[in-house]
Amino acid sequence: MASVIAKTHQLLISRFGKINRLMGQVIERELTPLGITYQEMRIAGLLMGEENLTQKALAEKLSVRAATLSVAISKLETQGLVKRVPSQSDKRVNFLHLVPSKKITKVDEILMSIEGGLVQGISKTDLNITAQVLTKIIENLDSQKEAQL
Repeated sequence: MASVIAKTHQLLISRFGKINRLMGQVIERELTPLGITYQEMRIAGLLMGEENLTQKALAEKLSVRAATLSVAISKLETQGLVKRVPSQSDKRVNFLHLVPSKKITKVDEILMSIEGGLVQGISKTDLNITAQVLTKIIENLDSQKEAQL
């Protein structure tokens, strides 16, 4: 049994999970002084460059229920970072739009700084290979996800 557990910790899935947890903790710590949470930052990030994204579609991208997302969106809206725009064709539907602001710019600066520390000591060649491998892993996961639908 112990050897199975040891092997499980060596899986890429385990390593991605650990990276995700550690990055979330580091980002959360850096965002706290701005009054924005990691989850709210993820919402803002997904809204960047998106046109007419609904709360339901955003919830699917974040793998959470739309009702769960509502509180975070309301907080972002109160901060002036997100705006709900009613659909012209269906008044029950609101589209979410990110509002450009100094706070969003500061979040970008924080993320760039964290990434700088994250890749410290890794050659450009290794980073390029890593980016290619991660892109392929994402494509494979997308294919698996689509196959399940």
